[in-house]
Amino acid sequence: MSSRSVPPRLDRAEFRATLAVLLAALRASDEVILRGLHRVRASRKADGSEVTRADKGAERILRACLATVWPRDAIHGEEYGGALSDRGRCWLLDPIDGTASYVLGMPMFGTLIALLMDGVPVLGCIHLPGLGETTYAATGRGCWMLRAGGSPRRVRVAASRPLSQAKVGMTSVKEKDWHTRPGACEAARLARAVGRLRMAGDCVQYALLCRGVLDAAVDPFMKPWDIAALVPCVTEAGGVMSDLKGRSGRLLQRTSIVAASSARLRDEIVRAARDPG
Repeated sequence: MSSRSVPPRLDRAEFRATLAVLLAALRASDEVILRGLHRVRASRKADGSEVTRADKGAERILRACLATVWPRDAIHGEEYGGALSDRGRCWLLDPIDGTASYVLGMPMFGTLIALLMDGVPVLGCIHLPGLGETTYAATGRGCWMLRAGGSPRRVRVAASRPLSQAKVGMTSVKEKDWHTRPGACEAARLARAVGRLRMAGDCVQYALLCRGVLDAAVDPFMKPWDIAALVPCVTEAGGVMSDLKGRSGRLLQRTSIVAASSARLRDEIVRAARDPG
C-alpha cells in the first residue's frame, strides 16, 4: 500500500474521462455476458469455482479496452491473472462476480472494475448487466448510481441502526466444504444476531448498501478482485469496511469483508461474528 499521507486520487476531469472509457468497455462486455445468459455451460476451475465462456470473453474485452487507452497500466483479472502491482496504476477485473447466479440465469451477478494507484483503490465500478445499472465512485468524488437510459444520481448509505434491527446481506454458500474454511464460523454466528438476513449475494449486495437499501453486507470468502471495486463505492457512499475480525487496513489482502452504514454497526457485526455464545 502507499505510504503517502494524502491518498492518491483522480482529478475531476480525469475521473470523468476515465468513467466514459469504463462505461463504453462495460457496454462491450455486456454484449458477451447477456448473449450467453440463459444458455450457459459452466466448467470448474482448479479451486472448484465455476467459470463460463462469458467470464473469459468479457475479461478479454475489458482488458483490450483498457490497454488501448492506457497501454502502460498493469492489469490483473480473475480469469487471466496478470501483474498485481502496488506501484503506479493497476486495474483489477472480475468479469462476472456471481458466476453461480449467472449459470442459473438469475440477474444477481455483476462486473467489477477497480483502478489502484500505488496499491490504493481510487476508483471502482459495480456494474450489474442483468439489472441495467452501475454504481461507481472515485476517492473524493462521491458515489453515484446510473440506470440504463437515466442520469447519474448521488447515493449514500442509510442512517445507522443497531444490528438487531439491521438488514444485512450475505453471499449464499456455494461450496460443500464452506464450513471448514476461514470465516465460515463467524458468518454462522452473525446470522443469528441480525435483524433481517438476506442472501442478496456477491457484488449486488454492496450496490444495495451504497444506496441505503441494506444496512450492511458480509462476505466470508473474498479475493482482491472481489474487494477492490467495493472500497471506493462503499466509503464514498459514507460506509465503512473491515474484515470479519475488524481489521480495516490492507483490505485487498483480507479474505473476508464487512461493509456497513456506520462504524458502530460494523463493530456490532464483528462482535457478533466473534462471540461463540
